Order: sequence, then structure tokens, then C-alpha cells
Amino acid sequence: KMLSTSLLRRGFAPRVQWVRSINAPRRGYVNLTKPSPLVAVLELDRAPVNSLSKEMADALVGAIKEAEGDAKVQSLVLKSSNPKIFSAGLDITEMNDPEVSRLEDFWRSIQEVFLTLYGSRLSTVAAIEGHSPAGGCLLAMSCDYRVMTEGENFKIGLNETKLGIAAPYWLKDLFVKTIGYREAELGLGLGKLYSPSEALAINLVDEVVKNEDVLSVAMGEAEKWGKIPPKGRVATKVMLRAEILDGLKEKRELDVGWFRDFIMEEGTQKGIDAYLKSLGGKK
Repeated sequence: KMLSTSLLRRGFAPRVQWVRSINAPRRGYVNLTKPSPLVAVLELDRAPVNSLSKEMADALVGAIKEAEGDAKVQSLVLKSSNPKIFSAGLDITEMNDPEVSRLEDFWRSIQEVFLTLYGSRLSTVAAIEGHSPAGGCLLAMSCDYRVMTEGENFKIGLNETKLGIAAPYWLKDLFVKTIGYREAELGLGLGKLYSPSEALAINLVDEVVKNEDVLSVAMGEAEKWGKIPPKGRVATKVMLRAEILDGLKEKRELDVGWFRDFIMEEGTQKGIDAYLKSLGGKK
């Protein structure tokens, strides 16, 4: 992707100041770079579709905290190395005939991704250059601003019910706050995936642009947010997001138990197994 003319029009002059190599446990999952003094870029890079395994989730959390550790950085752009898929969501193989302790730890890692990204001191911008279902939509909604590629073949939304599972209550709460109760009720119940224009109409995304402009627009937006005095910006973000964040923090282990019990049910396992077989076999 090029930091192209539209980025320059927004007043962003790309200057690669540092590129930090990711520690060994994260290699093959994410790439973290700093193309400007104010902005870091976190690239999802787990082939083929950036599905969220426990290790991928842990890598995301580590990279976000690494970016937050640079006091000069005020914004983070979240993007994908795959030009057609932002993230396909949770790695469903983590839920297929799992070992119970691994399943519980997996869910704690997913919770931590949400708590870390949604609660970050950084202004976060999602550069959505392709499909973003389920957990991909979770990542996008956790950001402060969302830029999506045009093209009615690309989709975003929470389609868990079509896989025979349910979104967690805290993700439901965020969905309701983002798009409104009735649309959330329809979207969650039907497992609806929205085209970019549909997502824009319900405020699921904030801008829809040409594919080649997604990153440059996201970078320009990150620069704009990054120039807001951080003390007031962060305090405002905390006020707006505290209800959902505190609610999950207070019920984390209850949520782990609910998730474990639901996933381990025989009917749920049959549905997951059938879905994996429909993809051409367990992977």
C-alpha cells in the first residue's frame, strides 16, 4: 500500500523514524512500525486470514502496549497485510473439540485484546481494506475511527449466530452503542453482514473510500486525532468507554465460564465441526 497523494493532501509527510522488530513470540502474527512521530501502525499478519488464535491475540496485546510505551506516539492505525481481509475473526479451531484449560485461556486472551484496544490511551483508527466479520468487526469497533474500502462484495458485521454461537454480552453492548438497539437486534439475531455502504449508513464505519486510499485516509485521520491535547482526549475517552470496560473487568471470570460452558455443549461442538467440514476439513 502506498502513502499516496490523498495522504499528502491531508498534510501528512511520511517520515520513517523507527521500525521496531517484533519479539520472537509475536513474529509471524503482527508488525509494528512508526511512520511518523505521532503515529504507529500495527499490521495484522497471520496468514491466511488473520484469524485470532490465542497466540495472535497475545501478540496484538503486546504490540499495542509496546506502542503505548512510546510517550511520543498518540495514535495507532490498525491494518492488515492481506489486501482483501482485515480479519476473519476468531480462529474457530480454538473452539473445535478443545482442551478446557486452553479454551479458557484463549477466551481470556480475546478479552484482553478488547480491553487493551478499546481502552487504549492512543487514538485508534481501523484501516479496513477487506472483509471484517465477527472478531474482525470486534477489532474495528474497538477503534475510535473506522475507514473501510468501497466495494459491495466486502462485508463487516457480527455473524456469530450463523456459526451456531453467540457474541459475548460485552460485544453485544458495544454493538448496540455503535449502531442502535433495533439494528443491533436484527444484525445479531440474523448474523447479518453489511456492505460498506450499509455499514456507513448505520455508523458501523465512519468513512468509505477507494481501496487504494484506505491507508492514507486512516493515517491522515490518525494524525488529526494525535494532535488533540492528550489529557483531555484520553479523559473523554475514558468517560465514554468506562461502562463497558468496567463491566467486563468485573465479570471476566464469569464471562470465561459462560463461554466455556456454551462452547463445550454437544450441540455447539456439532455446529462448529460441521462448519469446519464445510470449509474443506479441519485445519
